[in-house]
Amino acid sequence: MYRVLSAVLLFGNLADACQKDWDALARRSLHHQEHNRHAKRAEVEYPPSLSEIETILVNSFDNKSISEWSYYYTHGDHLGSHNKSMAEWTAQKWRDAGFDSWLEEFPIWVTYPEHSSLTLIRPDNTTHEANLVEEVLAEDDTSSYPNLIPAYHGMSASGTVTAEYIYVGRGTRADFQVLKDAGIELKGKIALANYGGIYRGTKVKNAQDNDMAGCVIFTDPLDDGEVTEANGYEAYPNGPARNPSSIQRGSVRFSSLYSGDPTTVGWASSWNSSRGDTKPYNPSIPSIPLSMKDAIPLLAALEGNGVSAEKANRSGWQGGFDNVTYDSGPTPGAMISIDHEMQGYIAPVWDVIGVINGTSPDEVVVVGNHRDAWVIGGAADPNSGSAILVELANAFGKLLAKGWKPRRTIILGSWDAEEFGLQGSTEWVETHLPWLQTTTVAYLNMDVGVSGPRTNFDGTGEIQTFVVEQMKKILYPEGYGDFATLYDMWFNSTEGTISPLGSGSDYASFYQNGIAAIDVGSSNGKKDPVYHYHSNYDSYHWMSTFGDPGFKIHTAMGQFLSLIVYHIADDPLIPWDLPHAATVLSSYLSELNETVTTSDVADLDLGALADAIAEFTKRAETISKIGQQALAFNDTNMLGVVNSKYRDFPRGFASAGGLPGRQTFKNVISAPGIDNGYGADVFPAVTDNVNGGNRTAAEEWVEKSAKAVLRAAEILRIGD
Repeated sequence: MYRVLSAVLLFGNLADACQKDWDALARRSLHHQEHNRHAKRAEVEYPPSLSEIETILVNSFDNKSISEWSYYYTHGDHLGSHNKSMAEWTAQKWRDAGFDSWLEEFPIWVTYPEHSSLTLIRPDNTTHEANLVEEVLAEDDTSSYPNLIPAYHGMSASGTVTAEYIYVGRGTRADFQVLKDAGIELKGKIALANYGGIYRGTKVKNAQDNDMAGCVIFTDPLDDGEVTEANGYEAYPNGPARNPSSIQRGSVRFSSLYSGDPTTVGWASSWNSSRGDTKPYNPSIPSIPLSMKDAIPLLAALEGNGVSAEKANRSGWQGGFDNVTYDSGPTPGAMISIDHEMQGYIAPVWDVIGVINGTSPDEVVVVGNHRDAWVIGGAADPNSGSAILVELANAFGKLLAKGWKPRRTIILGSWDAEEFGLQGSTEWVETHLPWLQTTTVAYLNMDVGVSGPRTNFDGTGEIQTFVVEQMKKILYPEGYGDFATLYDMWFNSTEGTISPLGSGSDYASFYQNGIAAIDVGSSNGKKDPVYHYHSNYDSYHWMSTFGDPGFKIHTAMGQFLSLIVYHIADDPLIPWDLPHAATVLSSYLSELNETVTTSDVADLDLGALADAIAEFTKRAETISKIGQQALAFNDTNMLGVVNSKYRDFPRGFASAGGLPGRQTFKNVISAPGIDNGYGADVFPAVTDNVNGGNRTAAEEWVEKSAKAVLRAAEILRIGD
């Protein structure tokens, strides 16, 4: 039974108040660990002391209710553009809780396979036909649904090709360079890459850029930690190891170049919109995802040919299969035949919006989660967050029933078509952008709320200290180790590391337009049950049996998110730590400096950026002191001034014209790395040009980035 906080125990006079890449940790680079870490474990009060309102919120989360919401979301097709009834159900749940709620429709570009097949042709002319849907499991009811969604790559190109194939490791630029240095001809061949390391679409782009004819991406046990069949664990559904037929679906759009509808890059999509060409933003070669089970024959047919794993000497090249060598090939006469026909068309998708109006019309907090999934299930991605958001609405509904009203307007967003490229959230932001930039204090994102027990979050510097403090107020569920609070689990999992924001979920459009943001969730570690990411086995049965039995972690994550929302929406002073924001900028500058010193432009002068950050630090310290004084004296006029500056200063970081070659990414502080697609590069325009050896452009973007930091500092200015 989950340990609820008792208001009788904590507050004797408040008894009537009693009434929750996937990859997030893997995306954290060594740079981020070194430079942006809450390095010392803090002392945590136990049991936590909560206010009356905090107690109502925390004790409003019920694990059985969350299980019920999860079951609903995970038992119907809710691929983007397939889920209007689910959108309407969500809106009604929010209305029942006391929110004004409605649907907003956007016509967007979607893709779906007409047919898809992959055949291995061995040199002896024997064949192996891959299975592009998972096996039916008697224990997992949704694995046998008649309207199963086949495994495919969204935004993949159509194509019919039969060619020799080459194993390319993780599919990074450096992996391809190993093969080119060895004299292996890539043109016209099919790339075989393992998942992990970088975003799947970047693997396809790298194959395309090397004139290859197609790309196959397979799941490998390398990324499953210790919980593998080779280590004696049974596979799902009998145990926590990965089922060998599990396939990772996903988009292969060029995510480091754009977000949103690829036919309306840079402007909002509507039924009357002009539409552009999708070719610059999506692959021109076909690609197909593959299971572990079907990858082994392909790898085995390459043995003894090409570059060995030992000679390649690349991280992630040698996978986790014990019975294959991971040689690159090609093997003469061994070929792959791909027959892949994709439909592409405009279809409506539906965002759900819920609102509690605050007393201040000029300050808004947006909380979001996407609703669409690649599979019937989607118990972790995204519907752990969806279920939590329904329960969060109910928790705030209890406050509303007691007459409470927030200072700042709270908006809930249930986004559609995130899996197709953050389309629902991006089109909503682009449609409402002037108002959002005028009013929005922060965007709070929960995508994969729970895929395991290990809490993590990424986010902007000013919000980090406050978020960490809220973790200390949430009791950690029993049964997942000796952790008293959510904070204890978080610090144990991350060592206090908080990464900058890249891309990969719905915070991107908000953050890239200069809005403070966080991305919150919990994931599995190397000793936890394997999460079947984007697979048909990301199901209610997997979640309730292995991922989070009893939905206790869901409950804790919902309680955590509710406190974040409440304080940002209702504290007299927006709870930002501006001096910490300055410290984070300095840590990012240190990271950039390391990138520069190991590059071909090692003497690049970063002085302008250092000077700008020094000015920002001065302004941050000054306004922080003024804000605390205004709070102490309840100076409502000065609190209003400080709050407006806390709200607005991140707008300074957004470059109006966008980063070079990618107009929907505007934030000069961080953006997805060109060669990883999800994880963040800091000072990305400088980093991109440093890595490309373009000194002139790097110098230009040092100056532009410094001016952006100075714009943010100027917004923080009060008096002289």
